[in-house]
Amino acid sequence: MSGEQQASEVEALRQQAEELELAAQRTGDAGERERLMEEAVRLRARCEELGGAESATMDPM
Repeated sequence: MSGEQQASEVEALRQQAEELELAAQRTGDAGERERLMEEAVRLRARCEELGGAESATMDPM
């Protein structure tokens, strides 16, 4: 996988994780909230495996 493809995949996974986190915040069902957050955490872990920590792609200044 090229660097550009990998970066694109990482960005897509981050976006999915963010959407799951937002959905978890909106749901009133505790079980569903936990399931959504677990999936978001799994996706963020996959992002780190593929492209390093999120902060590594951002300018620290």
